[in-house]
Parts: sequence; C-alpha cells; structure tokens
Amino acid sequence: MKDGFAHFDRRLARLDEKKAALDEGHRLEVDSSGLMKLTPTGVRRRKIGRMIPLRAVMIMAFVLLTFKGFLLYTLGFGVYGAKLDAMQAGDAMDRIGAYLMRIDPVTILVYDIIRFFA
Repeated sequence: MKDGFAHFDRRLARLDEKKAALDEGHRLEVDSSGLMKLTPTGVRRRKIGRMIPLRAVMIMAFVLLTFKGFLLYTLGFGVYGAKLDAMQAGDAMDRIGAYLMRIDPVTILVYDIIRFFA
C-alpha cells in the first residue's frame, strides 16, 4: 500500500512541476496524430529573477551612466574630480558613492556624445 501512495505522490509532484512550468509560458503544438499538447517555453526563471527583473537593472544602469555623463559635462573634469576626491575622504557610504561615480570609459563616451550635440 505504501508503494501505491509513494507512486501517487511522485505523480502529483510531477504534475505540479509541469503546471508551474506551463504557468511560466507555453505553446500549443499539434502532433502528427492531431493530438494537441501544451509544451512549456523557455527555462524557468530563478526566484531572484522574479524579484529583480533584468530590464529594470539595465534601465537603472543606463540612467546612472547617462547622469554621470551629464554631470561630467556640466561640472567639467576638474570640479568633478575634486568632488570625487572629497567623497573618497568621507565615510563608507561616501566612498561607495565615489566608487560608483568614478570616471569610466562609458562615462567618457556619454560625455563625448553630449559635447558633440551641445
């Protein structure tokens, strides 16, 4: 009797997994005999992927890099560098901010684009 329940529990677990996979996205396929089947599409995302979407992270990175470029264009290299040096001398949060706001190649690229169109 225990084997029957174990088999039933495994079958229920497989059905739950299939339902969860279908909830992520599915497509309808018709095989050669005319039977319609739902098949899952793509790989199931991990839990972290549901909490922080990749698109939001990319948009935030784009906004930060564009902001850095505008700030560098507005202040100039001398003032921007002096402000970064002042932030480096601050507490831990200031140092993290200075690290994020440092001049990198993408910031220079955004600066050059803004300078070209200004």
